[in-house]
Amino acid sequence: MKEVEFHVGSTVIAGLDNQVQGDIIIGLHGFLDNAESLRPLAPYLENYRFIILDLAGHGKSSHRPLAAHYNQVDYLQDLFAILTDNEWKSVTLLGHSLGGILCTLFAGMFPEYCKGVISLDSCGPLTKPEDTTAQQMRESVLSRYEKSRNRLRMVDLDTAVEARCKVTDTRPQDAREIIQRNLTQDASGHCFWSSDPRLRTRSTVRLTEGQAENIMRQIDCPVLFTSASTSFKQVDAVYSERKQWFKRSQCVAFDGGHHVHMEKPDEIGPVIREFVDQL
Repeated sequence: MKEVEFHVGSTVIAGLDNQVQGDIIIGLHGFLDNAESLRPLAPYLENYRFIILDLAGHGKSSHRPLAAHYNQVDYLQDLFAILTDNEWKSVTLLGHSLGGILCTLFAGMFPEYCKGVISLDSCGPLTKPEDTTAQQMRESVLSRYEKSRNRLRMVDLDTAVEARCKVTDTRPQDAREIIQRNLTQDASGHCFWSSDPRLRTRSTVRLTEGQAENIMRQIDCPVLFTSASTSFKQVDAVYSERKQWFKRSQCVAFDGGHHVHMEKPDEIGPVIREFVDQL
């Protein structure tokens, strides 16, 4: 995989690209991760051009301008620009967690661009009832004010890995690979976060269940969902409630945590390859 950059206006979207000549698969990582989290799947997609993007504010991609924030629709705007600028149509979208949500949203909004969708440990958008709207927007404004006051601070990699493993089910070796891509160094070798602290702000407002259903029902292509047995996402249960939203879908269960695709790429990789081969 080689480093690659795409320019979306003044924003630079970085990523990894196997540069193979073949049908295109776009990879989108999860919240606070980066392209490194999907690299373990690359050996199983060697017959396709596999491009894994760092979402804006993550990894080696640009931060949003100072007056801007991070909304899901803006990630979708970036993806649309990359696909249209490169004249890529009929692509397969592969996403983990937040990336999986983005893939399904994009496929519902622009079904003509999508040949297939693979959503790892996520099943469509997170939703909240409409009677929580005022509280959601209040919490969003407060969180944005707090994060706007953040200052640059040095990061110890080992400490950062330990801290992440305490609050997630990520293995230390996987957390290290992800975190390293979210760091930058100065001339003295000191590490600092390259990811934008504003990523941790609250969403302005989430879709309602009805709005999510409306978008998901527009997806025309086959969708492969995967679930992880010990993940907090509980995709099996969500999929059982939402299965009727999708025209052609399946959900395959794996034993492991939220990043099971990093833990067991030898199990998930062949399933993804078989799905893509049949599109």
